[in-house]
Amino acid sequence: MSQKPNHFVTRGTIGLLRATHFVPTLTVTTISYLLAWRLSDITTASGIAAAVFTGQLVVGWTNDYRDYSDDLLHNRQNKPLVSGLITLKILSRATYLAGFVLLALTYFGPLSGKFGFVHLLAVASAVAYNFKLKSTAISFLPFAFSFGLLPVIILGATGRQSELWMVSIGALFGVGVHLANVFKDLENDRASGIYGLPQKLGVNKSRLGCAISFGGGGLVLALNTGEQSAWLIVVASIIFLIPLPRKFIFPFAMALGLAVMGVFIAAIG
Repeated sequence: MSQKPNHFVTRGTIGLLRATHFVPTLTVTTISYLLAWRLSDITTASGIAAAVFTGQLVVGWTNDYRDYSDDLLHNRQNKPLVSGLITLKILSRATYLAGFVLLALTYFGPLSGKFGFVHLLAVASAVAYNFKLKSTAISFLPFAFSFGLLPVIILGATGRQSELWMVSIGALFGVGVHLANVFKDLENDRASGIYGLPQKLGVNKSRLGCAISFGGGGLVLALNTGEQSAWLIVVASIIFLIPLPRKFIFPFAMALGLAVMGVFIAAIG
């Protein structure tokens, strides 16, 4: 009898973690922590990373909440709501709790002040994608906006001045991630009437968009920092044009994005 509550809690915890879209959430949080640590100290970096992580929880959970009906229609068992790991009620409560924690971490942590407000704008932009902009031709804009603001937020919170080329790298990274993330569900999305930019472009043009986004980020990085390793990112972006199985596209995009941000962090430090 005593094992049942524990089993329920374990299933719920696993379900909530999966609903965060764990790999992108971990990637963005890690990038934020490493960049902040490079520019400040471990306490400041941890505070910034905690705020970013909580923002990612809100974004991921609202995404799964909004997509539940469509995920159920297509029987996406990899989604915790569909597989029964969690319920809409649990997800809703967790999202509200994360929202309150986000406000506390944003305004009482290292992001306090105007950069805390900018961080909330970035989160709001991502949530707007979940509820409204996902099915429009400007579906890429929340990704460009939110990721473009990431270096502004972290550099500003650590007393550094961001520049336009830094914003452009974040924006290009965001657009590339958006295009790559839709590959696996392109046909199902169209069947559900979801026609964001990737669905309108189709597979081949989206592959080209990924190559341009990540290759462009590497190019901007190389030209503004002089880091020779950035040219390897430009060359690696050509792989998007090879007709590899779609399931490899998003993991490769995340790996290439980490490489871009790794070179960026090393350069500005």
